[in-house]
Amino acid sequence: MTGREYGRLLKGGGLRGGYLFFGEEEYTKHAALRQTREALFPEGDNPFGHVMLSGAESGWQEALAGELMSLSMFGDKKLIEVHGVDYGKLSSSALEELYATLDEQKDNEESVLILYAERNEFDAGSLPKRPSALMKNFEKHCTVVQFGYESQQALSAWLMKRFEASGVRCSTQTAEKMIAFCSRDMFALSNEADKLICYTLAAGRTEADPRDIEDVCCGQSIDGAFDFTDALLKRDAARACRLLKGMEGRREKPEAILAGVIDTLGNMFTVRRLIEEGYTQKDISEKTGLHPFRVGNFCEATAGKKSSRLERALKLCAEADTQIKSSGLDNYTVLERLVMRLSRI
Repeated sequence: MTGREYGRLLKGGGLRGGYLFFGEEEYTKHAALRQTREALFPEGDNPFGHVMLSGAESGWQEALAGELMSLSMFGDKKLIEVHGVDYGKLSSSALEELYATLDEQKDNEESVLILYAERNEFDAGSLPKRPSALMKNFEKHCTVVQFGYESQQALSAWLMKRFEASGVRCSTQTAEKMIAFCSRDMFALSNEADKLICYTLAAGRTEADPRDIEDVCCGQSIDGAFDFTDALLKRDAARACRLLKGMEGRREKPEAILAGVIDTLGNMFTVRRLIEEGYTQKDISEKTGLHPFRVGNFCEATAGKKSSRLERALKLCAEADTQIKSSGLDNYTVLERLVMRLSRI
């Protein structure tokens, strides 16, 4: 189920059972959670019927099972949210226990359960063709809801409305340029839009000037790992450091940043090796399951670079991963050192 399909289900009043929220777009995921709360508690939040559980606390699964067995108070339904669980790190026994709880929840009309997974807490695999084993298992036991990046057209329309609500006009061309320069991540894009709105109004104007975007806004890529890795492969240490500082400012976990770089480099290595073996982009897409657009991006990013260089880069990343897990160094310092080492290969 997509986020939009969940929205239609919510409007129709058909919520029941358990749901897993996952995906890279946190903005629409947060919005869906807020709308769920408002739909179940139209008179305002119900402290007796709204339960928040944290995976950081021991015994959260036992608490979840207990909450599902108790009846809702002062309301038609109880809403139970679970946050802060890294599902890929749960033991097999813990997962089996959770699956059993979810199976029992399917017939529970008194409660709605939402397992809220942030971007790095649930590995769904390469959808739709190559779902992970974890994804396949969760699909058997609850309704999984994917929140992916919005289309260019939808983002442009949303961005223009955001500007208009603040008394600033924004053309389609300006919106598209802002998305291309900043991000398709709606949290990041909303922050940069607010900055440009304030700058425009402070300058005494009521229309956003596309020439101001690069001076006022922070540039980010759709996939931060791709942009960061691309800068490393181009030996652009200054740009790589700027992107790293931006990720640090957004409080992205160093281990998650490095995991993204390793994943991106791994895909680049695979694509470049297959190109060297004579495969076409279409063949590579079919062979690997990667989207043709991503294959094209990887081909462009690795043009003129040998697969042997990408292999050396992967080894340096593996060494950095070991340092993060075992050394006493600050993890961002490890990444800064990695930037310097990769810029020299």
